[in-house]
This record gives sequence, C-alpha cells and structure tokens, in this order.
Amino acid sequence: MTERLDDRTTAYILATRRPFEDIRQVASQLAGLLVLAASGAQRATADEPMLAGARGLFDRAAAELRGARPGLRARAHHSCLLQAVTLIDTALSLASAGVSERQRGDIDSILAPLKAGYGQLQEAANQLPGFELVALGQGCCSVGHVGLAGQAGQVGPAGQVSPVGAGGPGRAGGTGGARPTSR
Repeated sequence: MTERLDDRTTAYILATRRPFEDIRQVASQLAGLLVLAASGAQRATADEPMLAGARGLFDRAAAELRGARPGLRARAHHSCLLQAVTLIDTALSLASAGVSERQRGDIDSILAPLKAGYGQLQEAANQLPGFELVALGQGCCSVGHVGLAGQAGQVGPAGQVSPVGAGGPGRAGGTGGARPTSR
C-alpha cells in the first residue's frame, strides 16, 4: 500500500480503527471462551458476565462501524467490516445462548461464523493501512479439538492448546500452537 490516501479516507481510518479493534477484541474473547468450553473447563460455565461485557463492547463498536461513511477508496474495507460485524454478531448470539451447555458440534456452529467474521476482519486489514491482525489460524483456537482446524489437539494444565503429539505423550508442549522448546 504505497498509494497516497486522500483526506476522506484518512478520516475514515481514524474513525474506524478503534471500533475495528473492539470487534477484534470481542472475537478474541469469544474464541478463548470456545477453547475453554471445548476443554470442559468450569470457567466456561460461569462466563455470562464476560459475554455481557463483550456484547456491550460489540454493540457500541458495531454501531460506530455502521455509522461510518467511507469514501470510494474505503468502500471495500467498510463492506468487509460490515460483513464481519454480521458474522461475529451471529457467533456472539449463539454463544450467549449457552456455550457451556453445548456439545462439540455446537461449539463448531459458533466457531464457523466467528472464523468467517475474523476472516472478514483480516480482509479489511488488507484493504487499508492501520488495521493489522494476527491470523486466527495462528492463534490458540486454531486447534483444541477435532473440527476447529480439522485436526485433533490437546489442552495442557494451564489451558494452553497444542496439536496432539507436539509435546510428547501426556505433555501440552507449548501455547497456542507455538513450537515446543527442547530441554
């Protein structure tokens, strides 16, 4: 992205960067909750306050993004953001309906719109400067149980997730898909 930005695009970037980050934060929180739920952690059953807080942050950020007025240069970016809002809203609504009571297949039904929404955030990040992300496939929710990334994983005692066999038998071997350190 070496082309010069016009004033309207610059104003749009400044107006949407914070709500973009808030939506990203909600997506990250929800992904973390799904990892806890998939691992059977007790904390996943007690996170209604976290979901309520995430919903409040999401609703404020979504309203700001819906109210933004992009110029021609920012229209593709804005379209991606609005698609992300719709998809992450779906995932958040499904999770609020009771992530702790869901079976693994149901967790995947929450994860599908969440991953698609995060994909739209990634696409938006590619459209304009100032909207950087880490790919969801590189995060801790990319593994953890069959279906999250098409592979099985294991959760370590501190909640870290790694592919089966990454740390040897019975060991978690690292966090979030990071390479295990040799001893």
